[in-house]
Amino acid sequence: MKANVQDPIVRNTSGEREDTLNARNLVILNLEAELLGEIAAIQESVRDAVIYREWTDFEVLLGSMKAYSERFEALEAERVALFARFYAEQEYAERKGAEKKGESEAGFYTLVSRLPEPDRKELTEMYRNVKLRTLKLRMTNDSLMTYLNEARTTVDTFLEAALPERKGRMYSRLGTQIPTDVRSMVLNQSF
Repeated sequence: MKANVQDPIVRNTSGEREDTLNARNLVILNLEAELLGEIAAIQESVRDAVIYREWTDFEVLLGSMKAYSERFEALEAERVALFARFYAEQEYAERKGAEKKGESEAGFYTLVSRLPEPDRKELTEMYRNVKLRTLKLRMTNDSLMTYLNEARTTVDTFLEAALPERKGRMYSRLGTQIPTDVRSMVLNQSF
């Protein structure tokens, strides 16, 4: 899915270079926005799988999410490389070493400020859209992780109260944990 980074910058005039840079950035930002939408849908399915305890679906969805995340990272790396290359070609004094450090938000807006108003507006809207979607995904992920941690803590607390002999951990001479004798427990049995 990763496109070639060498294509976007034409070497004729500065105007053509900026037009091509603008076009390639729009393509990348649009692809990132689409991927974020797909990741959000998968993340919603992951949440549902956890809540309804559909663990096989959960594992499949995590694999899908990882694949989408890798595609997103490749697009983001391409966008950062595009900016770094543009900065290197322009030899901005304040941006020396941009290809090593990567492009920051300030760098994005610095570059976009050089573009004509309609292009600048379109690029900044897309960039903001991608950043907001990323933030929303991060918050959703954090809330899911909080739910999972609370559920684990609740189960651990219950099991410690129900089976106090499981509290202690045993270690071998080499420092590896020795499994404790786990007994079966029946819950929700009606008499």
